[in-house]
Amino acid sequence: MTEVKRYRACKRTVFWFFVVAFGLEAGFKYALHAISGFVAQNVLIIIDMAWAAIMMTAVTVFPIYILVARYDVSTTKVRLRKGFFIISDQFVPTSSVMSVTTVMTPLSFITGFNFVVLNSAGAKSILPFVTRRQAREISDTVSKAIKQRLDNSGGKRLWQ
Repeated sequence: MTEVKRYRACKRTVFWFFVVAFGLEAGFKYALHAISGFVAQNVLIIIDMAWAAIMMTAVTVFPIYILVARYDVSTTKVRLRKGFFIISDQFVPTSSVMSVTTVMTPLSFITGFNFVVLNSAGAKSILPFVTRRQAREISDTVSKAIKQRLDNSGGKRLWQ
């Protein structure tokens, strides 16, 4: 029986998302103030309302997406649970994974903007917003499964 490790999305990502959203909001308000002499007042009000709706949607949806995101990883399968309105469960058998890519952004130990990409024949599965430690563990587990599969096949390429 294989051991299944459960991972959740990094909660620090939500904090940094709010910091970036606040910066975008401040920059947008400054830009609106700068162009207020050139654009009609009713157009500025419509633009400001549309921007407020976009920002309210973003600061509502993203934290819920992070709370829902869960990943179960073992040497035989990977299960991804993601979504907001529609929550999807995606199962990826490690026997179909050709390679694994780990993306670690600068300052990712603070922000949690790390991603693991599972490359399968005809598909890519992305595990977003994991910590560095989680990204390394997931990548190592899947890499071991790929190596074990290649060793069992006598080193032959399975996709030829």
